[in-house]
Amino acid sequence: FRSTASGSSTGCFRSQWWVWPVVVFAGAGESRGCWVEERVQEGQYPEADMTYRRLQEPVVDLDALRELSWSGVPLSLRPQVWRLLCGYLPPARSRQPQTLARRRREYADMVPEYYDIPHEERSEDEVAAYRQVAVDVPRTAPGVPFFHEPVIQESLQRVLYIWGIRHPASGYVQGMNDLVTPFLAVFLSEHLPGPMEGWRAEALNQSIMLAVEADCYWCLCKLVEEIQDHYTYAQPGIQRAVFRIKELVRRCETEVSEHLESEAVDFIQFALRWVNCLLVRELPFCLAIRLWDTYLAEGTGFSEFLIYLSTAFLLSWKERLTRLEFQELILFLQRLPTADWSEAQLERVLSEAFVLRSSYSDAQSHLRAG
Repeated sequence: FRSTASGSSTGCFRSQWWVWPVVVFAGAGESRGCWVEERVQEGQYPEADMTYRRLQEPVVDLDALRELSWSGVPLSLRPQVWRLLCGYLPPARSRQPQTLARRRREYADMVPEYYDIPHEERSEDEVAAYRQVAVDVPRTAPGVPFFHEPVIQESLQRVLYIWGIRHPASGYVQGMNDLVTPFLAVFLSEHLPGPMEGWRAEALNQSIMLAVEADCYWCLCKLVEEIQDHYTYAQPGIQRAVFRIKELVRRCETEVSEHLESEAVDFIQFALRWVNCLLVRELPFCLAIRLWDTYLAEGTGFSEFLIYLSTAFLLSWKERLTRLEFQELILFLQRLPTADWSEAQLERVLSEAFVLRSSYSDAQSHLRAG
């Protein structure tokens, strides 16, 4: 994934041509053609040039970086951009190397303290958390074979278990495993070349895996900070979000709202999973990664944006929804036909979500306070 100038090792953007990874969809399935290197000419992707230049500033302008990143981050720049957008790295470039080294050491110290201990030394709650993570990890991203490599599953297990133990207010909750996978894929892309389908776990040594795990852990911490009440007892944040999605659909698409109500479809039957997993399970994995660009660019407002995105996502199927009856509706909404979606289709939904927010954010303010 590192872009290098033709005939040199000085890195991208140093000569007229370079190998720049762009999204090329090939075939079908969740992990299809997520990353394919393609030779392009300098200036062909001005947003990429601008993002690179922003990253080279002595102090990165995070507001400008968020604006650039909202519509997608160039693949070779994504790991560093995500670390910055998550607040894991400071904007001052001079402080970034030592900050990264310190946070990785801190995580490395957590592994023997919390994870590499005899099972009998764990409390009952810790044993229960360990078992729940162990059950969920093999179910993670079923359409992405790489995530079922033993070394990758062990890595996911460590990150999720340690996160849960260190965040006792909620602990580990089912669905959090889906929140780690975009981070894991992006940070591994710095070490594994080519399309994800060709990745081999044997190429990863222990020090690489520990560094990648640390980055995933700290970025997960930052992400979940904004949605902590999604995962505390009774999941009040999710309940509130589902209610707001239902109300927004009622306001902007009466026909869909009335049809779902007449068929006795409760939004909690499908939207709970959408909000719980941030729509990761509803999209091909490579599109989930693209979606993460926008989430992270939104910063502290991403949970609010998720309301409008979920609404736009639902309404993208409105013509079909109004023709289906209860059983068909439930089956359809729980297994939406997105396997062959292109990035352009996701971009349309993101654009619709942006328009919805612009149109209805004031009208929804009383619901936010509720």
